Amino acid sequence: MLATYKIEDKRICESPRETATIWSFINPDENEKKSLINDFKLDEHTLLSVLDPDELARLEFEPDHTAVIFKQPKNYSGKEQLSFKVASMGLFLFNDKLVIILPEDIPLFSGKIFNTVDSLKDLFLKIIYRSIFHFLEHLKIINMITEEIEHKISVSMENKYLLNLFSLEKSLVYYLNAINSNNFVFAKLRNNAVKIEFSQKETEFLDDMIIENGQCFGQAEIYSNILASLMDAR
Repeated sequence: MLATYKIEDKRICESPRETATIWSFINPDENEKKSLINDFKLDEHTLLSVLDPDELARLEFEPDHTAVIFKQPKNYSGKEQLSFKVASMGLFLFNDKLVIILPEDIPLFSGKIFNTVDSLKDLFLKIIYRSIFHFLEHLKIINMITEEIEHKISVSMENKYLLNLFSLEKSLVYYLNAINSNNFVFAKLRNNAVKIEFSQKETEFLDDMIIENGQCFGQAEIYSNILASLMDAR
């Protein structure tokens, strides 16, 4: 599914294709994949990597654009037996447009951070930043669920509660790997800030992102250690 937007008066607005500068492809079909490869000149391997949840985050420089694959949490559903999963997202930054590729539909421009958008590069960074915030939100949920299960285990030693803890522990391992993988990409973006032509404001924002992602990793690591200790104790 394709949605097109543009930046107008520092806000993101829907736009017809003729004037669009932001192209968002959600789980692109075969025709859209062909268009991305033929019309936008995206590398086919990179495109397929975006749609692969097991692909590592990475940064690549093409002749006419910068390609970033990074990790973010998948939308969580209580039906998934307390299993929190990770997905990839692709951003392709050109001089005159930004192409976004997602495997599933999510509220892409939600949150106060998108109330003011100065440029395509600013939007590029804010979309990446949102993934850090998304991880932090899920970590809070995981912590709340862990405390609830811990209370239930103190009353009843049913196997299902231990299996729930195991699912959460496994989810945190995936989150730790994803957050750490993102950190390498953020560091590489910072090292190439001049090449990508980030402004001073954008570079400072990127510095803040790297710090927050490190804090996010530390928080996930603490929760993972707590869960591991709980499992060992039980």
